[in-house]
Amino acid sequence: MDRVEEIFRADRLIQHFGMKMVEAREGYAKVSVAVEERFLNAHNIGHGVLLFAAADAAFALSVNAVVDAVGVQWSLNILRAAKPGETVFGESRILHKGRQSMVCELTVTSGDGRLLARGQSTALPVSREAFSTPAKKGG
Repeated sequence: MDRVEEIFRADRLIQHFGMKMVEAREGYAKVSVAVEERFLNAHNIGHGVLLFAAADAAFALSVNAVVDAVGVQWSLNILRAAKPGETVFGESRILHKGRQSMVCELTVTSGDGRLLARGQSTALPVSREAFSTPAKKGG
């Protein structure tokens, strides 16, 4: 669990959005975020990016609880609008864990249980060192 806590605390977007970790274990994670005024779109509903961010944060926690990994593909269908002032929950569950890729099911729900979004994502395992050193120039 220390690794999940480390990922959660170090993720700047998670912190900037004020997300909370509801549950995290190997292969599963759930986060919450309030639909604040700053997250509303021009139609006065929760911006789709907020729903995506909640799903993606859960995704990051669920896969990195297993192995260091980065997301490379996402598909998310928004089914219903998030209402101002409510809390939404992003969940990720690993469906497939291979040596070279992991596939997750993503779900975003409202506090009253309405299904807001559903999708899928893919992660590739990486070494921690892959992103800890500056990129070489020209290559």
